[in-house]
Amino acid sequence: MSKRSFWQWMAVSVLVLGGVRMGVARAQTANNATTQEQRPVVGTRTVQQLTPQQQLRSASRTVEEMQVTRRSVSTMLDRANQERDIIKVNCLNDKLTQIDVAIRSAREHVDLLQTAVSVSNDNQRNHEYSLVLIYQQRVRGLDVEARQCVGEEAAGFGEGTEIGVRVSTTIPTEDVDLVPGGLIEVYVPPTLSPAR
Repeated sequence: MSKRSFWQWMAVSVLVLGGVRMGVARAQTANNATTQEQRPVVGTRTVQQLTPQQQLRSASRTVEEMQVTRRSVSTMLDRANQERDIIKVNCLNDKLTQIDVAIRSAREHVDLLQTAVSVSNDNQRNHEYSLVLIYQQRVRGLDVEARQCVGEEAAGFGEGTEIGVRVSTTIPTEDVDLVPGGLIEVYVPPTLSPAR
């Protein structure tokens, strides 16, 4: 093969390879554009099914629920202060501060939700409502964490709830893990190498 034919072959290869790469890149770009148009937005279906007034009522109830949680954590903090348990006090103070921030942010987004409803901006309205629901979930998580601070169960059973345990009669009473005869036979595998 002469030098000239070698360079011609290289030029043709580079052009073909470059053309293939351009075709693949264009195909991927076109594929991404159609995929993005068809991709559903997560969580918007339930938000969009509510009317603006339903979203406002739900958001207001959500903030009220968050306030109830705040009062519950505040009560736990008062009990921890009376017990003079500094670890519980510090933990509950932290959770209460985070709850206050979440409530304040949720209230701001409820106000923005009211504004979006008044100007009929559906995208903004759904966005603000979604954020209020996110803050609600955050406060619920902080409530569970606060209960763990004071040693309550994470399940959050309310006060006055009685929990009973029922033991099945089919459970054997003797220890079934004991080996009969009291002897345990030990098997030592053979060595694989005489050097070990």
